[in-house]
Amino acid sequence: MVQEISPITDKISVFAIKNPLQTSLGRSILEHGISLISRIGFEEFTFKKLGNEIGSPEASIYRYFENKHTYLLYITALYWGMIDEKCLHIINSEEPQFQKALAIIDLLCNPPRIMISNITIDGSMMYRIVMSESVKTFMTKQVDKDNSKGAFSTLKSVNQHLSYIISTVNPMCQYPRALASTIIEMSMFQRYFYEHLPSMTDIGKQKSMSDDLKELMIGMMYAGKHQIV
Repeated sequence: MVQEISPITDKISVFAIKNPLQTSLGRSILEHGISLISRIGFEEFTFKKLGNEIGSPEASIYRYFENKHTYLLYITALYWGMIDEKCLHIINSEEPQFQKALAIIDLLCNPPRIMISNITIDGSMMYRIVMSESVKTFMTKQVDKDNSKGAFSTLKSVNQHLSYIISTVNPMCQYPRALASTIIEMSMFQRYFYEHLPSMTDIGKQKSMSDDLKELMIGMMYAGKHQIV
């Protein structure tokens, strides 16, 4: 499935000096940069390497993004914007609430391909970046400043949609927002552990990695009300 998410870019334009989707060079910076970070990681990623990748001077990239931190903010906000739009579509559907919960969980585990302004980006590359690198967008000294600019608005909206679904399928849950953020985090970290630190998880030992992860996430959704005595 390919999802068009161009309207999302209006919400995250603050992180770009110039909207990369408005020019062929900007779209190339976005498309090839995502591919490059997915391959070599954020630590090794530089605008100089990206410039070499697209055959353009490093200085041309700085006309679009102040630094690679804001570039990563843009990419992750774009990814969660795509997830958010799909979550909203699921919530507004006529499906039973349980089916909506399953659909959102499936979305968190199996992101679709993404169409942005005439370029198609493999959703698995963006997912890999979010899984491995997104923690570097908020575990920083400037997180509050970035948050005030709306850096995490699309992620917070996904959390809001998921917490709403949790509250409808399990009214006994006392902490739906905390559980929603835990499930979102788990969708990334458990896959990361499965791939790199397997002794940290049981995921992938019963069925497939995705099936085990979805089963765990659904089980958490339906956890009952517990009180510490």
